[in-house]
Formats: sequence, C-alpha cells, structure tokens
Amino acid sequence: MQVDDIVALTRYAIFSCSDLHQSSLKYDFEYEGFHTLSFCGFVPNDIEDIGPRFSIEKDNDYGKHCKPRWTEIKSNPIIFAGLSLTDPKSQEFLNACLRHQDLQVLCRKGRDGRLIRSRDLCGQRRRTAETRAALKNMPWDNAKVLGNAILIKAQPMVSFDRRLDDCFQVAIVDDGDGDIHDFVAKLQQIWLDVYDVKDPPGLFSELGIPYLESQELEMNLNDCSGPPIIPNTESDILTSYKRLWGRAPREGRLSDCEINF
Repeated sequence: MQVDDIVALTRYAIFSCSDLHQSSLKYDFEYEGFHTLSFCGFVPNDIEDIGPRFSIEKDNDYGKHCKPRWTEIKSNPIIFAGLSLTDPKSQEFLNACLRHQDLQVLCRKGRDGRLIRSRDLCGQRRRTAETRAALKNMPWDNAKVLGNAILIKAQPMVSFDRRLDDCFQVAIVDDGDGDIHDFVAKLQQIWLDVYDVKDPPGLFSELGIPYLESQELEMNLNDCSGPPIIPNTESDILTSYKRLWGRAPREGRLSDCEINF
C-alpha cells in the first residue's frame, strides 16, 4: 500500500460524496477548505492548533522594587501531512510553500531522503517589555523551535501501529497572521495556483475529467439536490475499498483498524 492509493480512494470518496470513516487515517478536518487539500493529494495526519495567535501576560513577580514585565506570546499552528512521491504536483506545491513568506517548511523525500527546510520551524515566539505599549517595538525571540523528529507526525497512519514513510513527509508552520482557518486558506490557494484554476469548483472539474472519461463516475443530471457527480457502479465506494484493502469492511463500516497487515 502506498500514499497514492490513499489519495486515490480519498479523492474518489470526495467526488462521489461517499462516507469514508477511518479510525487511523484522518481524511477530514472541520476547517473550511480542507477537502480541497485532501482532494489535491495532501494527506493530513495531524494539526496542532494551539489556540489564539496572540496572547499577552503580565508578570508582577519581580519584587517590590522592580517594575512588572509584559510578555506577548505568538503561537503558530502546524500542519503535518504526507504527499505522493510520484505526483509532480507535490513538488510544485512544496516549492511554492518553501517560497511563501509566511510559511516555515520542513520536509523529507521518502524514508532516506535528505531534510529540506525553508528556515527553522518555530511553534512559539515571545517578546517582553516593561510596558504593554512597548511590546510592539520589541523583537521576537524563538521560544519554541521544533526539531527534525517531528516529521514522524507527517507519516500517514494506516493502523494504530503502522505509518507510511515512503512519501513526502511535510511539516508546515504558519508564522504569519490570522488563525488556523487563514492557514488552511493559504494552503488551499497554493494548490489552486499549482493546478492553475481560480476556485475549488475549477479544481473539481480539472481533477474529475479522468473519472468521467473512464466512466467510473458520471454527472448527476437527474437530481439537482444530490451530489453533482455520482458513482457509475452499484457498490460505489465499496468497490474502491475492496480494490485498495483486498477485502470488504466488516459490518458495513469503512474502518481500517480491523485490517491485518
């Protein structure tokens, strides 16, 4: 099993609006735009959203003859994901992320690839001043720099005790402004640029053509309330599930935790 298999199954599930509940693989996160990332082959494994981007604390424990100190903390969200090694779009996406002014990137091409980084990944920054107003003129210190070992979080999990390392292992930190939703929006826009489309519907059309040409899917012209593309087989997502995992899900549940590798 390879990341390409996971990408293909996930893309098919999104196209056909099929339910795909996985216990280990995280196919979906509750952020607008995340379907676009998964759709493009960005296999998310973990997201660290550590709350508000900025917070300010006042410390009075400097003694009665010392002024209090004000500290501003900037917390950066992190996304870990695996990408296909064979899809040229993966390389284009990573190169665009490496050039992006807000993003800090650490990646490795496969299990034995060399580490590539845009700059140090900083999960948290701090700056301190004697007054709250003076904080804005103080430089940021790197309070929490992340080491190379974090890339294990980018290896997609296929069971509770197995990860895939034969992929682009990617950790991306957003050191700009905004919250996790803005972060996802930045990554979504990079993917749209890579595919040279204006919006998610344009991407949907671009990637859906091969499925329509192979007649795995067809346009839903009869039910305007349903999904725009529907499976062209009776068993829909179950067919793809059996082809990928080599067996049918037990009790009708599409879960990978019961698979014996």
